[in-house]
Amino acid sequence: MFRRRPHQPKALAPVDDVLTPALINAVSLWAGSTTSGDSDRRADLLRDKTNALIGDGRAGTAAGFFVCVRKPVEQVTPADVQTWRAYLEEMGLSPASVYARISRVSSFYEWLMREDAFRGVITTNPVDLARPKAPRAYQSERTQSLTDAEAGALLAEAQADAVRGGVHAKRDYALLRFYFATGKRRAEVIGLRWGDLRLTPKAIIIRTREKGGLYQSTEILDPGVRAALFDYLRASDRWDAAANRPALEPDDPLWLRHDRAARTPAPVTSHGFVKAFKKYARRAGLGDVHLHQTRHTVARMVGEQSGDLAEVQTVLGHQNIATTRVYLSRVSVKRDRHSRAIAARLGLSEAADDDDET
Repeated sequence: MFRRRPHQPKALAPVDDVLTPALINAVSLWAGSTTSGDSDRRADLLRDKTNALIGDGRAGTAAGFFVCVRKPVEQVTPADVQTWRAYLEEMGLSPASVYARISRVSSFYEWLMREDAFRGVITTNPVDLARPKAPRAYQSERTQSLTDAEAGALLAEAQADAVRGGVHAKRDYALLRFYFATGKRRAEVIGLRWGDLRLTPKAIIIRTREKGGLYQSTEILDPGVRAALFDYLRASDRWDAAANRPALEPDDPLWLRHDRAARTPAPVTSHGFVKAFKKYARRAGLGDVHLHQTRHTVARMVGEQSGDLAEVQTVLGHQNIATTRVYLSRVSVKRDRHSRAIAARLGLSEAADDDDET
């Protein structure tokens, strides 16, 4: 369910011994009491809060706090919070997502200490000594966009492996084509099921649940995306040769694990794909990059291609155009429209200095 880190205890309590009815009820009460009843997103917020604490990590999502630490509420320590933080980071979650999830654990403990039923049992908040600093929006190195050449090199590495015939590589290449074609977030693509796709003669239309709980349908016209997907489905034995079409049920995960540890068809985890992504990036000479940079790259390209902030907003699925404006300002390259005119007015030569070319 999750990758055990070296500093975690070797023997963990069974999940059922930790996720007792009392804990599940407490989490439900906390989520309900800290979420506005008037919010249009109440159902989504309740689910997100519950998953952060007791989610089981299915479909490639990160497992909840108590599923990972496997300790009763009163025995949790700041070291357990730090362990979970490291696990979330290893799963590929952004600093903002990690901070948000840890903040939910903190909120839960603050709520427990105010409740009469838990006073005297819960006297401290283990997050107080382990909370990371709140990340500044779009300020980390991971917000950098890949250049066109870097993105092309990354895709070429995955495609080269896919051409050699490995089902893992065919899956990875198809996934990358989806990310670069849509600019979607990590979970929005990795969590796709067959029922989320609709095929037309010229397009693939995917329906995804966006950040904020809204659903969006996105059209993909690039025939290379369809070709990569179909190549992967054939290689993974999910193709009806007689009808010449995919053979999946609506609830089937689109992207599967293909390793011996997966006894039955199971969805690939985001952590598993991120490891492969970083491998292709290293081979392409890109160093340490992050999967979310595919989204930044698409934002930059759409902004340069269209020159329209609203177009970028539509692609990224932002509800507020101010978010798009900040986002794009961090990843775009400011085009030079003035340096040559300034040089001419100053009487400077436009000839390149030979020494600068060496």
